[in-house]
Amino acid sequence: MSLVETTCGQIRGAISPSGVSVYKGVRFATAERLEPPVLVTQWSGVLEALTIGPECPQTESQLRQLLNADESGQSEDCLFLNITTPKANGSLRPVYVWIHGGGFTNITPPLSWNESERLTLDGDAVVVTLSYRLGAFGFLGNQNLGILDQIAALQWVQSNISAFGGDPQQVTICGQSAGGCSVIALMAAPSANGLFSRAWAMSPSLGQLRSPELAAKSQERFLQVANAASMEDLKQLTTEEFLQVQNAMLTDVETWLQGFSPTADGKVLAQDVVSAAANNPIDLVIGTTRDESRIFNLLNPALNNLDQPQALAVLQTNHGNRANDIYSLYSSCFPEFSPTQIIAAVDTDSHFKLHMWKLLNERAQTLTNTWSYMFTWSSPIFDGALGASHGLDIPFIFNNVESQRVHVYTGNDPSAPELAKEMSRELIALGNTGRPNWAPYDLVNRNVKIFDVPTRVLHANDETPDNLVYNFWMKS
Repeated sequence: MSLVETTCGQIRGAISPSGVSVYKGVRFATAERLEPPVLVTQWSGVLEALTIGPECPQTESQLRQLLNADESGQSEDCLFLNITTPKANGSLRPVYVWIHGGGFTNITPPLSWNESERLTLDGDAVVVTLSYRLGAFGFLGNQNLGILDQIAALQWVQSNISAFGGDPQQVTICGQSAGGCSVIALMAAPSANGLFSRAWAMSPSLGQLRSPELAAKSQERFLQVANAASMEDLKQLTTEEFLQVQNAMLTDVETWLQGFSPTADGKVLAQDVVSAAANNPIDLVIGTTRDESRIFNLLNPALNNLDQPQALAVLQTNHGNRANDIYSLYSSCFPEFSPTQIIAAVDTDSHFKLHMWKLLNERAQTLTNTWSYMFTWSSPIFDGALGASHGLDIPFIFNNVESQRVHVYTGNDPSAPELAKEMSRELIALGNTGRPNWAPYDLVNRNVKIFDVPTRVLHANDETPDNLVYNFWMKS
């Protein structure tokens, strides 16, 4: 057992077989439904931090089922974090705070994917993973309660992480998908200033950011579905009833993507989140996978096994009179792609990469401490149909690809472990020095690190399909 004295009191964790000290289910805040979090300042006795805390209530998703998600129970009382450290002593090590993804409505991927002992040992670092309120519990209307939960966790880290051997002046926040979007949002949150000094955003779902008007419309719809007159009425619903209303909205094509997500309210977050993050001077690494949307299309029968006319019809629905030009570009750039894969590539670029490119270019006008990457290593499962899909890079950055539970998505490819070591080393370099080991992004060269076997750097003047696609979207 490992006993630590924090500002809140004593806490006891466990020593793992690898010698890492592990503290699970550490409460950092409490919160009533639809109310801001309240930081924990004191507990009585010794806190036994031996089991992971419950997740925010959520509905099981197809993706969680596919990835064999862990189960840790669910409760509205869900504001807990987990800490791994080489040793809780007087040394001050870099700190990594991981924010999970899942579309702001689920916890995805399984916790085993971001199991942090390898990163802790490889980087001689303290790793923190946190939970925050999801769906309507965290993002109903424009309150941004889920973001406030994340800020509360970072405040707790600032006050207490030195007791675990972590340096509060060397905190790197990182996250994937909704977690990556959260990283960018936190860079645009005034009350988060000074709580971290570096950031790594993986596949940030920036298209989920919404306006106050859209948030108000979503709240009004929620009240209608719940047959409630006010937010106070919603507090009287049972957890199950509250979740049922949320689920009804998530099946509505008009509200599922931005029904419950961060709001650019001008208070918790800046009115222009992307621009505020682009002008935040902290060190930033940001990137995507090459084939983000393939996993989503695989789970959507309507987008499987399309022929060319069907693919064009999808493009016309989503992109209007540009459909033919888009299909022509992608079929010439990627002649090996099927019509279904072309749709996935277009969705990847328009939903993930385009927002990132705009942020990168605005940031590069004034700052030189930004690095971009693309993860292109393809999973061999499903005969390679997933490609380098959404979330595939998570076990690589945590150097967990040799875990049997990860093989459900990565396969057991012998090239994966070495790539995982390199990607994890780059995160460690960012945390230690503020600089990964490739050239920063600028408007002339547009350097992009390609994580694959072998790794390389893509430049603006390289004649590649990726640059042709970039030019199309940025000029259209």
